[in-house]
Amino acid sequence: MRNHANDSDHSPLEPLISARLHEVILTSPDVEQLGSFYEDALGYAGDADNGIWRGQRDGTGLMIREGKPNSIDAAVFSVEDEGQLSALRDRLAVAGIPWADVALPDMLSSVQFSDPDGNRMVFGVPAPSIGIAERGPLSARLQHVVYASDQVAPMLDFYRNVVGFAPADTVFDESEDMTAVFLRCSDEHHSLAIFRAPRRRIDHICYEVADWSAIRDWADRMADRRIPLRWGPGRHGPGNNLFFFVNDPDGNWLEFSAELERVDVARPAGRWPHEERTLNSWGPGILRS
Repeated sequence: MRNHANDSDHSPLEPLISARLHEVILTSPDVEQLGSFYEDALGYAGDADNGIWRGQRDGTGLMIREGKPNSIDAAVFSVEDEGQLSALRDRLAVAGIPWADVALPDMLSSVQFSDPDGNRMVFGVPAPSIGIAERGPLSARLQHVVYASDQVAPMLDFYRNVVGFAPADTVFDESEDMTAVFLRCSDEHHSLAIFRAPRRRIDHICYEVADWSAIRDWADRMADRRIPLRWGPGRHGPGNNLFFFVNDPDGNWLEFSAELERVDVARPAGRWPHEERTLNSWGPGILRS
């Protein structure tokens, strides 16, 4: 049952854009090793070519390019139609944000830009799917990405007013400084989140699994490969989702999550205190700041 904090006084906010996380592009000094981990541990159907590994599962993609470890090169979101993409271009232009149309192999059209922290973002209209074969009995859809930032409020302003996400929940410390915001672009509680931290970096990427039983089964899969759980199982406050975390060989945090809240159109953005219980109502929380 949801342990909801006090709602804010803000009116309900609907996203200006309808999108889903489509692909994440990571960088690594050892592309093949990291790609092999995702094939074995997560069941990706992938291969490496010219120093780039690309894998797919459950309708979403993961790409790995050569570069520094524990770093993200880009997050790619799919939108419903060209009208959504055109409206995004207009908002970027009005805000004076540089953008460019880019060609991606699985997109009919797409636009690229950077957020205030310099994170590269791509939004595009996906090409019709030809179907992706499943690898194994367990599902795991790439569902959200989280950035660490030393400027949470400006990042919220950018993603809300320019990109078109809507805040589902916010977190404030005792000084009324915003320490986290969870942003949605569909009825899912969040597809993107920003956590306050001393430096700008990727915090984690998350895979949505079916239910509590799937959390168990994925944890067993990790155990079979001697991959230890780094945090969890637990239950987050914002989003109300069940979770656990592991690390990949580069140190990237990977979350496995189930039962993420679906946000009703009438619900205003919630407000939560900056404390361990907000991050994990079952036990210890890992505060980024």
